Amino acid sequence: MLRRTSLLSCGLLVCVLALAFGSVRAADEPTLEAVVAQIVKAQGGEKLKTIKSIKTTGKLVFGGGQAEGPLVGFVARPGKVRQEISLGGAKLVQAYDGTTAWQINPFTGSSKPEKMAEDEASVLMDAADMDGPFVDSARKGYKLELAADEELDGTPVHVVKVTNKRGKVETYYVDAGSGLILKVRGKEKIQGNEVEVETLLSNYKEVNGIMTAHAIDRFIGGQPFIQIVFERVEHNVEVEDSLFKMPEE
Repeated sequence: MLRRTSLLSCGLLVCVLALAFGSVRAADEPTLEAVVAQIVKAQGGEKLKTIKSIKTTGKLVFGGGQAEGPLVGFVARPGKVRQEISLGGAKLVQAYDGTTAWQINPFTGSSKPEKMAEDEASVLMDAADMDGPFVDSARKGYKLELAADEELDGTPVHVVKVTNKRGKVETYYVDAGSGLILKVRGKEKIQGNEVEVETLLSNYKEVNGIMTAHAIDRFIGGQPFIQIVFERVEHNVEVEDSLFKMPEE
C-alpha cells in the first residue's frame, strides 16, 4: 500500500509540476494585446495622435535601379493621401481624399485626372491611414490575429495577421525586441493579376518622437519592384484640402 501510495503521489506531483511549468510557458508567450501595445509604443504611442499631417520627400527607385526620380508625399487626417513621382520630365500623381481615389498618369498616354480602379486604389487607401492598423484597430474595422513567433534573418519576430474592412489580408512581422515593423507580406492585384508582395521597412529614425522607416523596399514575386528612400520627413505641415481633391478636367 505504501509503495502504491508513493507511486500515486509521484504521479500527482508530476502532473502538478507539468501544469505549473505549462502555465509558466503560457505566461511567457506574448498575447495579441501585449504585441499591439508594444508596436504602438515603438511607433510613438500617444504622440502619434498629435500628428495632423506628414510630408515626405525623397526618391523612388524602380526595378533595382533601372530608373529613379524624386518623390513627394502628403498624408493628412482624416484619411487623405497624395503622392507625386517625377520621371523623365513627367509627373505621376495619385491621391485619395477620403472618398475618391484618383490619378494623373502621363505614362499611360493621358494627362487628365481619372478615378483609379478599386484594385489599384487599395494600396493608396491603406496609406491614408496615418496611424496604421494597430491604433484603434476595432474602430477602424481591422481584425487582428496573433500567429506563432518566427525568425526573420536571425531576428526573433512576432507575427500578426491583419484583415482590413475590405477583406484584404496582410501578415506583419514585428521585431520582438523593439516592436518595430520589419516586414509586411500579402497579395495585391496588379493589372488584374494577383501577385505576392513583400514590403521591407528599415533605416528607422526618430522624427519628433515618432519612429519612421526611411527606407521601404517592395518586392513582387520575390523580385525588386520599387524602393522608397526618404530624405526628409516633416510633421504638421500646412496642407490644403484641395491638394487631395480630384481636379475637374
